Parts: sequence; structure tokens; C-alpha cells
Amino acid sequence: MQNKGKQMLAVWGSPGSGKTITAVKLAKELADQKKNVLILLCDDICPALPTIFKSKKPIDVSIGEVLTAPNITQEIILRNCVSFDKNPYISLLGYKAGENPFSYAEYKKDRAVDLLVLLRHIADYVIIDCSSILTESIISTVALEVADEVLRLGSCDLKSISYFRSVLPLLSEPKFNTDKHIKVLSNVSPTQDGEEYKNAFGGVSYTLPYVQAIDEQNSTLTLFESIPGKAAKIYDPVIKSIVKAVFGDE
Repeated sequence: MQNKGKQMLAVWGSPGSGKTITAVKLAKELADQKKNVLILLCDDICPALPTIFKSKKPIDVSIGEVLTAPNITQEIILRNCVSFDKNPYISLLGYKAGENPFSYAEYKKDRAVDLLVLLRHIADYVIIDCSSILTESIISTVALEVADEVLRLGSCDLKSISYFRSVLPLLSEPKFNTDKHIKVLSNVSPTQDGEEYKNAFGGVSYTLPYVQAIDEQNSTLTLFESIPGKAAKIYDPVIKSIVKAVFGDE
């Protein structure tokens, strides 16, 4: 059984904290359990869709088409999703290469809400890779409000601390439940004092270590493959623990 019906996870954090990579690895873990999972990639300033996997054909679909459609339907969502042969349990929905915030007409909050509601009916699980720039991303802000859980990533640097000090006041309304975010210290190398940053962020539940093999996967568009060698032994258990904590046991 799912953990209290939790189905939608928003992955949010400071710039460069590894949000997209974490979203992909969480999705892969669910897919390995033969669960259908959809990754929603919200960034329209630097679209992630063309940067995370190799496509045999140019990607010509976009979340922008969905958000600006006269009516958002399951059909138009599915028409703009991207899937790939290596893992039939994962679908992707995001902006395509070359798009930017001005590629489509503006949309309102209700469109974003409609989209997220429909996504719950399309996939077993939905993982939302939020933009760090919340003031420019309605879909990301709405995701932080309506997702069943929010995974908040921070990296071991002063920029990350500065980011949260500036942005968290924007989420001060009770509807965002920021005190319930699951905090993750991300990309921690053996030479960094992780404890110091845990204290700075407060209440960190998980630590994701820096793994060179993941950097290599990122640069070769192979993030959806398993992490090779010993690196998997230090990284995969954290991902499995997060999936279990958020979505529960089968």
C-alpha cells in the first residue's frame, strides 16, 4: 500500500543543488519497482528535458503547449509527454530545447492547478523538478503548495544558505507548510564539513553524497542508467530511503 495515498513529490532547492538529478534518480527507483512515474520539469529558463537523456528524434513537444491550451485534458498532456524505450515506466514533461519564458502566452495559477490534478490520474507517481526561481515559475510555486511532500535540497555552500534566507520568506503562508519539508543536504564531498551545513539548514533528514559517476552520467545523458561500481553503495540507499519515507512500502 502507498503511504497514506501520497503520490506527488515536489523536489525544490537552491541553484545547483542537484534537483533534476535527484528527481531522475527517485523516478528510476520507482520505475525499477515497475511503477509508472511522470517527471514534470518546470524550468523554462534552462530547459532540462534536452539535457537528461538522448533522444533518437528531436523533441517537439512541450509543457508550454499544455499550459496554454484552451482546455487542459489528459489527451493533450499525454501528447506532450516524452517516453523512451529503455524504461517504459518513466515519462517526461518539460520545456524543449530553445524555449524560454516568452515562448508561450502567460498562464494563471488555475491552469497549473488543473495540470497537477490531472497528472495524479495519469501516473502512479508524479515527481516535480521545481525551478529555483519561484518568482518566475507559477507551476513550481503551485507544486510546493499542492504536492503531498516537498523535498528541499541544499548544497554545502554559502550561496545555498543565502538563497533560502531570501526565498523562504516568499513561502511564509501556512499553505506552503515549509516546516514540514523534508530537508536534504546534497552533493556532499568527503572534504566538506557536512555537520556545519546541517546546523545551518536545520533538521536535515538525508545526506546525498557527491558521486563522480553521477557527474559522468550527467555529462553523457545517461542519468536513467544505474550508477556503476562502489558509488551505488553509498548513493542508492539514500534514494531508496527517501522513496520509502515519501511513498511508503508496497
